[in-house]
Amino acid sequence: MTGHFFLSFLIFRMILNTFRKYFIVLACCCTVMISCKTTGYGYAIKDEKAKLKINESPDAINYAALKPQEIPSLSDRAQRGRGPSRGMPLATTAVSLATDVIKKMIANDRKKYIADYSFALTDLYFYDQLSTESVFDPVGMQFSGFKLTRSFKRKDGITDTAFMADFVLDTTRPAEIINNSIFRLRLKDLQLKYAKAKTTKGQKNMLNMDIEIIFTTSYVNEWGQLFDNVELGRFYFLLRDAPLDKNSPGYNAYYHELKGKLLVGKSFIAPRSFGYHLVAPGKAEKSYSQGAYAIAVKIKESTKDKFVTKLLMDNSTRLLDLLSTKAKSALTPKDKPVTKNE
Repeated sequence: MTGHFFLSFLIFRMILNTFRKYFIVLACCCTVMISCKTTGYGYAIKDEKAKLKINESPDAINYAALKPQEIPSLSDRAQRGRGPSRGMPLATTAVSLATDVIKKMIANDRKKYIADYSFALTDLYFYDQLSTESVFDPVGMQFSGFKLTRSFKRKDGITDTAFMADFVLDTTRPAEIINNSIFRLRLKDLQLKYAKAKTTKGQKNMLNMDIEIIFTTSYVNEWGQLFDNVELGRFYFLLRDAPLDKNSPGYNAYYHELKGKLLVGKSFIAPRSFGYHLVAPGKAEKSYSQGAYAIAVKIKESTKDKFVTKLLMDNSTRLLDLLSTKAKSALTPKDKPVTKNE
């Protein structure tokens, strides 16, 4: 009798242990399924449309704001060094920019919670008139900025704007455009409502975004040399922990602080191609074109902080290729170390 009771007890223990194992597996599966369920703010890709619109103005440069500038000769500079006005600053800016800044860039190695998309426009004109002066004559500069818009169709069939960014020409330093043929960009406005990257219930409704802007041109000089698809400059605008939920605390303050922010990077104004223009029937004279150029914008989204790495950029020289895998492999995040489990 005792033997039968002991055998029955062992069988009961085996059944109970088996049931426990299956219960644990089932619970884990349910947890994973719940955590991987997407939120209403992510994976907004149905009938997606991405548009880039150029803003043009007849007078992008405020010429009235420019002040007369002294361009001293070698003899004048020598006299300055000996006279009472020694050390007097010139009207132009003599200090070079050499600021080191640390930016965080989204890594390329993991794709599950990362989304990429791009915008592009070609056959654009930087100026609204021809020139008889020079390749970099800024008169008639009409480029004043551009707007990016990504829209998609929601589940209810209504087309909604997921992302909008309006970038404008930095007009606070017109002399830099005139003297150095260089321009910079500022953010006028940004609206971010939905992510293209996947977001889950287990994550906060936050998004990391890298925006890379590239200006290129093709032109011919007076000696017949052709230059095709030459890069004029690059800009970077990086968002970290950008809120997607309009009802979340700090949403309005976050985007309000971004307005007017200067982008990292710079670009040359578009060079004018050499050519001719007709001044009278049968009579042509030398001139320079309206400056053809193109814009390409690359955007990368990430909803997980651990996919972000630190990268050191020096904006006094040509900006590093921030998408370089080799450069990223040599860098490790210091604020959030990666554990073996990750």
